[in-house]
Amino acid sequence: MSVVAKEKTSKWTSEFDLLSKARPVNLLLSEIQEKAITAFSALGLPDKKVEDYKYTNIRLYLNEEFSSATEATKLKQADIKHLFLEGHATFVLINGHHSKELSHTENLPKEIKTLPLFAALASGDKEATKYFDKQVEELATPLAMLNTGLAISGIFISIPAKYHCKIPIQLLNISTSDTKVLANPRNLVHLGEGAGLTLVESYHSVNNKGKSFTNSVTEAVIEKEAVLNIYTVQDEDANASQHNIHEVVVETKGHLNSTVVTLNGGMVRNDLNVLLRGEHTEIHLNGLFVLNGNSHCDNHTLVEHFAPNCFSNELYKGVIGDTATGVFNGKIYVHQEAQKTNAYQSNKNVLLGDKSSVNTKPQLEIYADDVKCTHGTTTGRLNEEALFYLQARGLSKDIARRVLLQAFANEVIDTIKDEALKTALEQRMQGHIV
Repeated sequence: MSVVAKEKTSKWTSEFDLLSKARPVNLLLSEIQEKAITAFSALGLPDKKVEDYKYTNIRLYLNEEFSSATEATKLKQADIKHLFLEGHATFVLINGHHSKELSHTENLPKEIKTLPLFAALASGDKEATKYFDKQVEELATPLAMLNTGLAISGIFISIPAKYHCKIPIQLLNISTSDTKVLANPRNLVHLGEGAGLTLVESYHSVNNKGKSFTNSVTEAVIEKEAVLNIYTVQDEDANASQHNIHEVVVETKGHLNSTVVTLNGGMVRNDLNVLLRGEHTEIHLNGLFVLNGNSHCDNHTLVEHFAPNCFSNELYKGVIGDTATGVFNGKIYVHQEAQKTNAYQSNKNVLLGDKSSVNTKPQLEIYADDVKCTHGTTTGRLNEEALFYLQARGLSKDIARRVLLQAFANEVIDTIKDEALKTALEQRMQGHIV
């Protein structure tokens, strides 16, 4: 065991013992969580010597004396009403804890199953117990194991076969604290064969006077011919840090559309891992990070092609100003049996400040010989000729600059099929891009 692990074992096991008292009693779940926290304690927090965290010193953000909240902090409906998306069923999670009182889920159709995740696991729900932690355990990343060990709240969503849920679901995550709070929301999404769902995960700070760290994990299973649209919006304050992990499995002819939009927050790290298990699957991964001040956003994606005749398309764009820093690290892994794979990956960045920066690393690892795979990245300043052209037609320099940046960002925003979310983001972008 390393020195780091020895230093941290006591802290994390103490948190585990504290939170164990607040969880529903379930022997299988207890074994999974104890195994996870033991494994995490043996590894310790990754440092910058770990390649995947080369540009994000996660220990710098998590090494403070954060304490896990054991219950939801009280907020009033008026404090968060403006964050609800029109026409959505909304589950509210405050510091990682589901607040039934503040949620609005009365419009959910009776055909689908939505439950607090740990209550579903404690009751032995068939789908919940079948899929919980399977992907996290397989990939064995430290922050995911920490979440497994410390999580006590989250949402389980299961859509039955052939059913397309017409009501989008919003998981509204709120950070609010007067001290230093660690939140570990854990969600599980299952789409039966031929099912469909639109899911929005949004993260916001409300009355956040202290520091918060949200270590969120969402597992998703997309069965044969099912379609999942999942949108993530991160718009917290400078005192809020976040590590967000999505683990997704896509089966035969399944479809995944994912868009991640990061607008604010002290430190944001996104890990999106997608495993294409069945033939003729199709996925589209899109991301936009618009950073100002001292913000730091690190996007890591992993797309693994296990089966032949699959398609993946990936586009991430960054607008980085002031002294902000961005990171994009995307990897496409094509296994030997995944012949006739089509895979595309692109990262484009605009630097607005002399001290702003971005580190980008698109990667291909291919073991099949009949594939079409491309990747590329560009980083630069705003196009001076385009700026001059717009100014010559009567626009001020500031307005011309805003028009170009809005057009740059809209390529990602336009991939969002949820009209209420798209409208909300377009309004937010007008004040955010300066």
